[in-house]
Amino acid sequence: MEAVDNDIPPSAPFRVSGFPTIKFKKAGTRDFIDYNGDRSLENLIAFVHENAKNSLDTPTENTPPPSQEPLAEERPHDEL
Repeated sequence: MEAVDNDIPPSAPFRVSGFPTIKFKKAGTRDFIDYNGDRSLENLIAFVHENAKNSLDTPTENTPPPSQEPLAEERPHDEL
């Protein structure tokens, strides 16, 4: 979130006292983890890998793409 353009609500479970501030919210939790490391891409990626709950594996070329079934509003009416 760009804090300069957005207000942090008073009910937020954290405070921001300086910029840049990087916080990570692990899936399925309400807790935020502060990132205090180097701002290099490699260190940011390592931080996410260390703290992510879900798999971060990217599909390989042999992985079939997800189904591209059209949404109901895109299908002809006789298919609904």
